[in-house]
Amino acid sequence: MAVCECTDVATGIGICAGFLALLVLMLFILWRKLVRIENRLNQWTPQKPARVTSHTAAADLDSSQTSHFEEFLNEDPSRRELSKGEQFSAFRKWRQERGMNWSKS
Repeated sequence: MAVCECTDVATGIGICAGFLALLVLMLFILWRKLVRIENRLNQWTPQKPARVTSHTAAADLDSSQTSHFEEFLNEDPSRRELSKGEQFSAFRKWRQERGMNWSKS
């Protein structure tokens, strides 16, 4: 009886290993099909230079901010001698006086 149980277990393990191998093969085939579909979709969709436009918009914003700050410093040369924290605090007040801030508070 013990010999019969061992062969049943070995047969069960063999069947499970076969199903596992079949499952891995099916997953590989499905993955390859998905890669082909993705490649076809990439050929049909036009490529957009979205990052370039957002980068240039950010660069324009930085340059306008810099020019406002330079204008602020040039109005009163003694502002250049202030610490950075004091400069930016005064710059925020200066922008608020001119209505350049986002918030109206």
